[in-house]
Amino acid sequence: MTGSGARRLTVGEASRALGMSRTTLLAAEEAGLLVPIRTPGGHRRYDPADLDRFLGRARPAPAPAAVGPAPDAVHLVPAVRAAVRPLARALDAESAGVYLAGDGAGLRFCAAAGVPRWLAERLADTPAPAVVTQAQLTRGHRLFDPAEAAFPEPRSTGHGAVVPLRSDDDRPVGALFVVTRSERGLLPTDLRIVEAFGSLVAAVVTAQLRISDLELRLARIAALSG
Repeated sequence: MTGSGARRLTVGEASRALGMSRTTLLAAEEAGLLVPIRTPGGHRRYDPADLDRFLGRARPAPAPAAVGPAPDAVHLVPAVRAAVRPLARALDAESAGVYLAGDGAGLRFCAAAGVPRWLAERLADTPAPAVVTQAQLTRGHRLFDPAEAAFPEPRSTGHGAVVPLRSDDDRPVGALFVVTRSERGLLPTDLRIVEAFGSLVAAVVTAQLRISDLELRLARIAALSG
């Protein structure tokens, strides 16, 4: 990348040369790890030698420490469980839990209140039940009979409901389910409570993912500059 009189690179060219996104490149600049020059028109230009130094190519150096992958549902368990626990208490529910949308089309179990560990492990190892998937795909709540659906487990009783989880910009986040102990079913006011908690859970998950993504970017920058 270096050379005498080498042409200075634009933001896009520098990003490709470093193998990182424009956002990460600008974050490195804001952290003082890269200092571009400005053209008379105010555009950023990067000296290839500076990029070499940033990558540690100008002098022998050990390879940067590996940075872990982006967090998955496991990292969100404490926050999600804490968010649904008040819902279970408010409705005197047998259980309440969350499935999250993954990179593919499916949903994966994340966490629940009122669900023993063995059942949580079983739910995590099996596909989401049809009623949960339908609520997420149709963007509407679904009522179900836990005994008929054998969900969250074959011996479940009471009444169940699932509401879809959406982010503020209307991206799919997952689905929230609740199974009550009551024999009277879920009233409209109960459903409104579940939907309100669904909005809260979606906001919690979205915020946690944004924080984790930022931490991952900062770790990559630190590894490159270390």
